[in-house]
Amino acid sequence: MDHPVEREPDLAEERLPVVVDGLRLRGRAYVPRDAQGLVLLLHGLPSSNPPDPDDAGYPGVARRLATEGFAAAWVDMRAVRSSPGYFSINGWVRDATAALFAATSLKGVPGPAAIVGSSAGGAVATEVARGGAPLTALALLAAPAAWVSFAGDPHEGLRRITQEAGMAVAPEVVSDPTAWAAEFDEVCTERSIGHLSCPVLVVHSRDDDVVPVDHAQRIAERARRPELRIIEGAGHQLRRDETALGLVTDFLRRTLK
Repeated sequence: MDHPVEREPDLAEERLPVVVDGLRLRGRAYVPRDAQGLVLLLHGLPSSNPPDPDDAGYPGVARRLATEGFAAAWVDMRAVRSSPGYFSINGWVRDATAALFAATSLKGVPGPAAIVGSSAGGAVATEVARGGAPLTALALLAAPAAWVSFAGDPHEGLRRITQEAGMAVAPEVVSDPTAWAAEFDEVCTERSIGHLSCPVLVVHSRDDDVVPVDHAQRIAERARRPELRIIEGAGHQLRRDETALGLVTDFLRRTLK
């Protein structure tokens, strides 16, 4: 007996038209028929380690969310992978804001919008929302509450970005990173989160070895409408964890209506 073949729902794949500060950023969107809402994925600081061939990255997560019925977009912010430019955290906020508006302009994308920000992308997402972006919901995965190692020691922050994350910074930042590092004080999740009226999902792994789990508790304590979920054994890259992705999908189904 022949069994029916399960097919992926019809998805329109679109290039995300994002140009910020003269930089054309790399990004794409997957739009299913009758999408329930829009989800923008924001990455964190990249690793200088060789890529894992089994990791589908943010495009893979976007496609997965699209098969669940959401229009889903991702963007490589400045200085990451093939996107040009010099890294700054305020530059990333401008990139994310532009990416959100670019995604909402695509054909077939409905009005309700959410951002799912991972690690540093969570801090950026919170600042985008605080700046007035029209968000219905926000999900933070392994997000830092604050940036002690960057703003507290500009030269150590510069070393982490250029050597550990492998990103380029402007020549004047190399000469004196003080003002560049001070931007991290402005893009501070626990300071911005209290300004948001939308529901906020905060997901963190108890054994996160990059951002300690108490950061999630600090964020949730300051949020107006938090949902705090602490999970076990997932490490830092929650976009690769089935439990975390299940929590995000359920949250989006409830909030993007």
